[in-house]
Amino acid sequence: MERRNITLEKKHLDILSPLLEKNEGNISASIREIIEFADMMIKSHGSLENAIDDAVSSEKIENQRVLVDKLVWQWLLGNSQGILPDKGIVKGLFEPVPYPYIDNLVEQVNDLCTRLGWRTKTRFEPSSTYILSGGSKGQRALILKLICLFIADYNIGIEHISNRYSETSIRFIERNNSNEAYRDCLVHLGDLGTTIQEIRSKPEFWKTLVGTHINTNYQMVTIHRKNYEKLMSGQASDDTDLFSVYTGLPRRDINLQALLPMIKSVFETSRIVDRIDIDQDQLTIFHSYSNKEVIESITGTLLNILEMNGYHYEPVEVSSLIVLQHKREIEGRISELVDSLMSSRGGFDHELMAFLIFLDGVKDKKEMDTTVEKLGIRMGEQIIKEYEREFDIGDWDLETFKTAFSDIDNKLGRESDLELIDPNVMHYVVTKCQLVHPHGKFNIHLCNITHGLLKGATDYVFKGDAVIKSKKTIGRGDDLCEFYIVLQTKLTMPSSRSYDL
Repeated sequence: MERRNITLEKKHLDILSPLLEKNEGNISASIREIIEFADMMIKSHGSLENAIDDAVSSEKIENQRVLVDKLVWQWLLGNSQGILPDKGIVKGLFEPVPYPYIDNLVEQVNDLCTRLGWRTKTRFEPSSTYILSGGSKGQRALILKLICLFIADYNIGIEHISNRYSETSIRFIERNNSNEAYRDCLVHLGDLGTTIQEIRSKPEFWKTLVGTHINTNYQMVTIHRKNYEKLMSGQASDDTDLFSVYTGLPRRDINLQALLPMIKSVFETSRIVDRIDIDQDQLTIFHSYSNKEVIESITGTLLNILEMNGYHYEPVEVSSLIVLQHKREIEGRISELVDSLMSSRGGFDHELMAFLIFLDGVKDKKEMDTTVEKLGIRMGEQIIKEYEREFDIGDWDLETFKTAFSDIDNKLGRESDLELIDPNVMHYVVTKCQLVHPHGKFNIHLCNITHGLLKGATDYVFKGDAVIKSKKTIGRGDDLCEFYIVLQTKLTMPSSRSYDL
């Protein structure tokens, strides 16, 4: 036995008094018991400092931490899936780290897990990857949320998350700002947050709605109130508005890879159709309708949504199911035409004629009128977008639009007069349109395309707030084309003037 001299003051003996009493005054036995206890604390908590910090007192249990039964803890973790903690909680757990050294956070995360008795360990690997190992999947998910929310303030977002049996890895990526990084957290880890908040704010509404869907085996159809009003009044409704309602996104200019899943989600969730399958860029729509007009209406709605975003599809089967095929070659030819016009290359009218011949080969003659007008609308959108980009236009009004469309007319070889008769009313007259008179002969399809150009440009600039009033058209036998473009949502007509609209 090795003997050492130990110097103790009276205060130390007072602290030892319970152990001395237990060991009948034997100081050596009391010291050995303390050493064994310290060894157990170091093995359990990593250090005596951690053990002291985690010492359970009535004050700590009440104010900082609570002891939770394992089954209750697992239930809490399971019911927090898809929900992010408040940012204030995260800031209270971790100290700031020097940007961009976010790998320094690993030590803090591991210290937190040690103090809380969690078995999860975190390590940092090259290429901005964190690896969480050990513990339950739910516990790792909670730690991951804490990490991601913390580093989102450093503009670091989530590139990829993968889960294995006992390991979770996350690869980070730098974003432009903290809002983009926080959006990553919502998408990957907090997708149910808004839903849960709404259910809690209106529990009776959502309980009734969910119960109704369950009781009808999900045969309910959800539509916008204004569409319901149109149906009740016998008017045709425009279901393309569903996108603004369901996705919170504009109906236009959505990437095809993002648009097709949106179509599937919106039409299946609203129960307008039973199911939509996506095979690369082809859509197969399964439904339970037998009325031919209803089926054609659904088909038309889908085609309109796709065309609004610049994607041209053709229905190849419309019966018990609807099959829509992507016509990529049409989009390519439109892009070529727009490029030709905007670069002021000669021969635009000849290219347009060749385009009509091309269309004539892929579409039935009876559909040509509708098709070319829709294509004209899309071309008008693309042309005005290119103009907007070229001249860096941020805010549009009728004065800016008048200048832009006058330039476009010059490039198209049209003679026209554009005049603002009111800040919200533009008078537009086309006196000569060589585009629709190739070789001196009138072409109705080219005429329909030019009308579509005006509509597409107007709709894009004014987001549906402008109405085109047609007074005369060469296609109806008039000597010129005359239009009024009216900003209807802003228009306040002076009582002393009338524009005969």
